[in-house]
Amino acid sequence: MCDKADKSDLVVFAGQSNMAGRGNAAMAMKCNKNAGFEYKAVSNPNRLMPVSEPFGLGEERIEGIYDINPDGSSKRTGSMVSALIDTYFRQCGRKIIGVCASMGGTSTVQWKESYIKDAVSRLDAAKSFLTSNNVPIGNIFIVWSQGETDGDNNVCAEDYIKNLKHLFHEFKMHGAEKCFLIQTGHYNYIDYPHGGIEHDKKYEVIRKAQSTICKNDKDFVMIASFEPYISQMKDPFHYNQNAYNAVGKTAGKAIADYYEKMTSRI
Repeated sequence: MCDKADKSDLVVFAGQSNMAGRGNAAMAMKCNKNAGFEYKAVSNPNRLMPVSEPFGLGEERIEGIYDINPDGSSKRTGSMVSALIDTYFRQCGRKIIGVCASMGGTSTVQWKESYIKDAVSRLDAAKSFLTSNNVPIGNIFIVWSQGETDGDNNVCAEDYIKNLKHLFHEFKMHGAEKCFLIQTGHYNYIDYPHGGIEHDKKYEVIRKAQSTICKNDKDFVMIASFEPYISQMKDPFHYNQNAYNAVGKTAGKAIADYYEKMTSRI
């Protein structure tokens, strides 16, 4: 068991489209009703909501994080978050209060210039709500899944690492203690072979950068990867719901393992 089991962990799920989720909510792993809640900082900030898919539905700010199709429908169709929260609770016995802060097609430069402001405001709002309602807060951390757009933009490893450190510093200033990272997968060169392998080399740069930062910086911990799931991709960039479920379960277990290991050292 993790320590402080009477407390709930506050988690911001941040990044781009594979965090937002482009799967099928009907096929998503169901989350135990006791495993946690979603705090909807934008659309319903005065209560906690059950965790369900699509996670983050309605959490759009026109001048901030805004994951909406041109026809007005949500791009959020099914994510890994329910699987992560459920798995974490089953192993660790700790609830998660989840906050959505993800938007498709976003780079680390865009995050630095714009979206981080919205993301930390959502974290602050959640902290304020939980404190005002006497909900004890345990660990505060970020789950980050992003990198495809940086690969598309030919961002080098050094710049990606520098940008990611900058972003997490902003989260730390608002109370986050750790960034748990889900590694970028492949460009889908199997179904899109024309130029696909060359394009995937750009993603390899990002994958290696993510491995490097997790190896060299104690603020970052690798908890899962999309890299093994190229056969479960639905288009050049995104995965089917089975892949999201699997990655979410792996990530939830890894976070629980991390905190249980930290507890055993105390």
